[in-house]
Amino acid sequence: GVKERILLIDDHSNNRKLLHQQFEIEGWDVIETTTGAEGIQVAVRTMPQVILLNAVLPDMPGIDVARRLREINRTKHIFLMMLGGEDNRQQRLSGLEAGANDFIDSPIDPELVALRVHNALNRRKQDNTVDPITGMPSGRWVQEELMNLLRDPDGTWALVRFRLTGMEPFREAHGFVAGDTLVRGVSRILAEALANDEVENDFLGYGGHDDFIVITHQDRVASLITDVQEKVAHTIGLHYAAAERERGYIEFEGRQSPLATLRARSVTPQDGPFYDIRSLSEAIAG
Repeated sequence: GVKERILLIDDHSNNRKLLHQQFEIEGWDVIETTTGAEGIQVAVRTMPQVILLNAVLPDMPGIDVARRLREINRTKHIFLMMLGGEDNRQQRLSGLEAGANDFIDSPIDPELVALRVHNALNRRKQDNTVDPITGMPSGRWVQEELMNLLRDPDGTWALVRFRLTGMEPFREAHGFVAGDTLVRGVSRILAEALANDEVENDFLGYGGHDDFIVITHQDRVASLITDVQEKVAHTIGLHYAAAERERGYIEFEGRQSPLATLRARSVTPQDGPFYDIRSLSEAIAG
């Protein structure tokens, strides 16, 4: 399967070492940062499934980092666990109030932390709010964002649907794990492209069936689509055999199928009026 990504925001090297070792045993990808500012930037770019945040950081209080992560649309859904000082009741209350989902006292027990992360990941999978392959908000979360657009008929928003086509023959020929890896690669390119601007209310979600949903400002759409399609075309190429790339198609069980491509379609309020989620969805289905 595809590895879950965990982000550590902690300047204590011993904490990081203990947790990193434990998380690697669990088969998770671990990214480490040591300051709040860097942690926020990396969270927006990589959209991990879980963030572990020390309550005390060299550049700002962990509580401020938690608040920022909850304000930014692309990180507000991420499971956030705070690591606090021993028996610090006030730290715990403030952390949970700032939006942390869980709080662990120090000295930390890496096995206990891993167990709680496992439980959090399993709950997310069951409640259908985060897609297990991309780590992106899906299901209900995407629906809520679309509802917000309907409430803003005169806004400057644009809704973009990026669709990976040609994935069925790719999965048949190369397997489901390769398909998941490609989908996740595209999700990373989208997250990084959106992180190039400091726009907090951009949204990036997974609509299912190789569809990505982006909500951004109208001014950014054209350059975003160009940038993403260019990078994705290069990435897709790396997932095919050289002979397939040269031919420009896959041959599998006597059938010829074109290589995967990323299509984009966008709508703005001017394309409306949109009265319900269905009319919005149909407009970007195209």
